[in-house]
Amino acid sequence: MIVIIEITVTLGLILSSFYVGYFLLTWMKSRCRNPSRDPSSRDYVPFASVVLPTYNEEDTILRKLKNLMEQDYPNMEIIAVDGASEDRTVSLVEKFIGENGLRMKLIKEKERKGKASAINEALRHCSGEIAVITDADALWEKDALRNALSNFTDPKIGAVTGRQILLNPTQNLVTKTEKTYRDFYRVLRSGESALDSTPIFHGELSCFRRNLIDAVSTDSMADDSELAVKVRKKGLRAVYDANAIFYEYAPPSLKSRYIQKMRRGQGLVQLFIKEWKICLNPKYGNFGTLVFPSEFFMHVISPILVVALLVLSLFSFIFLNLELLLGLTIAAIVLFVVLGLKRIDAISYLLSFLNSQLTLFMSLIYFVAGKSQGKWKKVDEVRMLWRIQK
Repeated sequence: MIVIIEITVTLGLILSSFYVGYFLLTWMKSRCRNPSRDPSSRDYVPFASVVLPTYNEEDTILRKLKNLMEQDYPNMEIIAVDGASEDRTVSLVEKFIGENGLRMKLIKEKERKGKASAINEALRHCSGEIAVITDADALWEKDALRNALSNFTDPKIGAVTGRQILLNPTQNLVTKTEKTYRDFYRVLRSGESALDSTPIFHGELSCFRRNLIDAVSTDSMADDSELAVKVRKKGLRAVYDANAIFYEYAPPSLKSRYIQKMRRGQGLVQLFIKEWKICLNPKYGNFGTLVFPSEFFMHVISPILVVALLVLSLFSFIFLNLELLLGLTIAAIVLFVVLGLKRIDAISYLLSFLNSQLTLFMSLIYFVAGKSQGKWKKVDEVRMLWRIQK
């Protein structure tokens, strides 16, 4: 019993020390980061090819196309690749192009092959210096593209991703948990960008120098992050820009959140295991020696440790003596009181962390079992929110 307690405490110390330490490091780096650029960089408008994969997007596609037309960016083309939609997506796009004279290519696949295949097909038709990948269910702020692409005036930057703002952050506990996760996420992405690069990109707004990227792996479930890592491996930085803003809905139920997070989790687990040789490789600067190993730990090792900690904690609580149980209870109460006084929603942070780690643990199991969600499953509840939005 003593050994079990010692292992439990050790795991708890390892996890808490890592997360507190890495968060504080990235938080300090994000605070010190000076993202200001020469104002003239906003006048930099390289030709951009916006890649838009679609599959049964009749609820969102018109709003998305209007949003792209409203961008404060004069020099772009749109390449939509439809994965054999079974609804009115294609007809709506064709009608919109005809009515608005939009500079747009529509590629119609005969069968659904998945998002990675759609991106690869679009990349073959891109004529822009910058390739920009987006999703049909995300809307950009009017100046999002201009802000994102202004980063490319720095010749050391090869990829840029934007900042998500949720449209329903207070809808219920599930969306509040997602907002908490995203708040934590933003600190990490900004701090990692200040350190060197971030390997985690948003598929809703991801920009790449076209000459640096080739085909995405056909089984990829995290194409955005895969391309970001490829850019960094070629010597240029992949960064997060908080001024490149886009909006989307958070899944409003545990079931829909699980569907979304499982696919994303599988993709990131797949990517980190595939690229494990980057870990501790000084060739890639701080990205190789610090950022990538930390993200590898969070996505591959930490979920296993968290599950082990939960199992051992449950076992320990059943057989622990009352004094130790009382001490742990008092410590937990003090922690929650301190966080409450600091106006930090401890419950949301705890739920967000546990949900993320348990989802990643299941993603690891799926990865080991050889299961894949390459043909991504749409979150119908999110599409419903777009449908009823006025």
